[in-house]
Amino acid sequence: MFDPFRKRFKKEKIRINAKTIHVAKGLESRVVFIIGMTHGYGGFPDIWMGDRIYQLVRPVKHEMLLEEERRLFYVAITRAKERLYLISEIGAESSFIQEIPAGFKIVYSKPLSSGSSLPDTCPACRGKLEQGYQFCPFCGSTI
Repeated sequence: MFDPFRKRFKKEKIRINAKTIHVAKGLESRVVFIIGMTHGYGGFPDIWMGDRIYQLVRPVKHEMLLEEERRLFYVAITRAKERLYLISEIGAESSFIQEIPAGFKIVYSKPLSSGSSLPDTCPACRGKLEQGYQFCPFCGSTI
């Protein structure tokens, strides 16, 4: 999810340490960004209740899976010493974001596209693009 952007950050001389939540356990950073804070499959929490194969292999109650994800979320948000940014999509926010009391969060929103049509492929690497990208997810080039 993050690898295509490493080259871009390096070019801009922005120092980034990208880690999974599991790897970051026990570490701290001045500023932490948690990406993928969306609802549903692949988001956070990512509840596997809809996966029939998973349920056959390891039947688990929804509440148990949700609480495990909640503990992982706690680990993630407590890594930040000064600032924490939870990155989501408008209208598809994680239930964990929705549960944070309004007095403890400031919501910034920016549309994914400016309304202008973007190219279908990246001019630099010819990777297929979807509308709304500002950087190519394959090579990190500015669109």
